[in-house]
Parts: sequence; structure tokens; C-alpha cells
Amino acid sequence: MVTSLTLLVLACTFQENLPEQDIRGTVILPRAAATRTIASGEEVTDARLIGPVYLGAFSGMDQVSFGYPHPSMGPIVSSDTPGDTFPYGGTTVGRFDFACYEALTCKVVTGRFTDYADILEYFGVSLGSDVRDENGDPVVNASTFQQACYEYFYATSDAEMSFLGTPDFEENEDGDFEASFLMAHTLLVDGMTVWGWMDAPEIVAGNTNLSGGFSTCDSNGGREYTAYNQNFYEGRVYYDALNAPSTYIYSGDWVAKGDAEAVITVAEDGSYNEPTVRLDFGFDIEEVAE
Repeated sequence: MVTSLTLLVLACTFQENLPEQDIRGTVILPRAAATRTIASGEEVTDARLIGPVYLGAFSGMDQVSFGYPHPSMGPIVSSDTPGDTFPYGGTTVGRFDFACYEALTCKVVTGRFTDYADILEYFGVSLGSDVRDENGDPVVNASTFQQACYEYFYATSDAEMSFLGTPDFEENEDGDFEASFLMAHTLLVDGMTVWGWMDAPEIVAGNTNLSGGFSTCDSNGGREYTAYNQNFYEGRVYYDALNAPSTYIYSGDWVAKGDAEAVITVAEDGSYNEPTVRLDFGFDIEEVAE
């Protein structure tokens, strides 16, 4: 018995020396990335307008193939399909989460909203598209929204709603928006670049179907819900958002340039610098065409 216990303790303390590491860093979005013309025609700066931010660690950068900085790619097998970027690891700052109503499928990102009223105001005022229930009626009160969520998820507290909470991004002293990130279990390679991009929400006043949507969310994926006269999917991110980012990057999105401060240098003792990723390249298809 003593021998078995000793072996068990030794097994738990064995150092495998695996090359994977948890990469921590900072992502910064320029103020312009959170500044949009909302449904009323007014230009506002609002951190809720920051869509999901996708971050990955890549072997290098390709500054030629697209109208924006892009990770290096593997072989292009088909002319209409980009090569795989083969990221060493990846993460997001904010992810899609289902917010209780079918009308909000693929439109709510974690780390952006503090409470139910915050969501109702964002969609109703900023996007010009009221949140609507299963009967097509506008949801006016936060208490109605809360009750719908409790019934949908069989929940008893707001703490169970992962789409509510403390915002990920904070305004820094330069007026830009900054957040920390953790890229777990990432292959640590000397010289790799942490690159990323933000999927900006669509703003189409009066169009409930389009306004607030994102190119990286699959509304026909995720958990399927069926009850009485309702049948829909909760939505999910497309699985290749980091392997084939050019498939989903459109005008209005913000992309990292792959600057030197986003390159990771590994020292002899295995330590490395914490990268800073600046998504300061605003992509515009029309400007590229010109």
C-alpha cells in the first residue's frame, strides 16, 4: 500500500516538459473600432460595438495575398479556397452566446453587456431593431427578458447567464479599448506572431434579421431547440475562423498588422515576452479595390 501511494505521488509531480504554454497578453483596439454611425444617424463610441476578437499564434505573416495583413498559409489546394494558416493555438476575447430569444441568435457576444436592460437599449436604440419574443412582439422590460431566460435555461439567477457580466474591454488613457487575453495550451515556438481580428457587427436600421449579425457565426449550428411552435439552432462560431480568416473578414472589420510587439521571443530558460496585439488596421473592401 505504501509503495502504491509513493508511486501515485511521484506520478502527480512528474514534469513532462511539454512545449505547450498558456500565453497571456494584451489586445488593443483603436477608438475608431468602437465608433460607428448608429441607427439614428448619430456617431457614437460604444464598447458594445466591439464584436468577437479572434486571436491566434502563427508561424509568420503574409503582407501580399490580401488587402490586409494575414497569417502565413500552407499549400493552396483549390484556387477558390485559401490555404490553412495552421495556428499553434488560439482564443477569443468575447464569444457568441445564446441570449434566450431566437431573434438574438448569433448577435450577442460575452463580455459586452452588463444586464438585460443594456441589451435591450443596445438593440433598440443603437441598432434600431427591437428584441422580439417568439410571437414577434417587442421585449420592452428587462424583467420580461430575465423571466424568459430563467424559463429557457431552467435558471434561478443572473449569475448563470454567461452573456451578462463585467465588460472585457476598458478604455485606456489613450482613449483606445484594451483587454487581456489567455491563449491556453499553445505550442510555444520562438519567433511566432500573435495575430488577430475583430468581427464587427452589421448595423442595418429597421432590419431585425440583419442588424447586429456577424459573419463568423453560423445560425444553423449549435444546440437545436424544439418546443411547441419553435424550432431553431442557438448558433455557433464557424470552426475555421482562425484557419481560414479571409473567408470571414469584411469591410468594417479590424485586423492586426503583426507588429514586432506581437512576436514572441523564447529565451534559453523557456521564458517569453507577453505579446501586445494591436488591431489597428481598418479593412475596407472599396479602398482595396481602388
